[in-house]
Amino acid sequence: MTPSNPRLLVRHDGTTAQELAQEHGVLTRQMAGLQRRVGEQMRAQALQVLALQEEVLNLRAQLVVARTCMLWGLGLAGVARPLVRRGRAAVQAQAAQDMAEASAVICQTGCVGHAHPWLEGDGQCRRTGAACAQLTAGAEADDAGQAR
Repeated sequence: MTPSNPRLLVRHDGTTAQELAQEHGVLTRQMAGLQRRVGEQMRAQALQVLALQEEVLNLRAQLVVARTCMLWGLGLAGVARPLVRRGRAAVQAQAAQDMAEASAVICQTGCVGHAHPWLEGDGQCRRTGAACAQLTAGAEADDAGQAR
């Protein structure tokens, strides 16, 4: 079986097959190292992108809070919140506190300010299903005033 191009079989530089195999091994190891370094850089970049996306989300949330405070005339007291990474328990505690504050604002503006439209006849709130916190607080204040 004779090849169609005889020049493919003849090497003019005198390189043997073993030398070619060694050179191929060196090049393969260099390529593997390069691939590893590029993979590490890609992972580092992906982590950096995630951190930046988290920061953007936090900054957008702060902007919403600032605009809301400004539009509701609450001043900028609720705006200055530091960007601090917190543990899961701290985040959950802060979320519970924020929900309680939001619920109080909803109750104050949506119910107390509009003649208690969510209030049942027995003093239960239709929105939460619990006893009306505003009526309970008002009754305690009246009891304290009558005790004097």
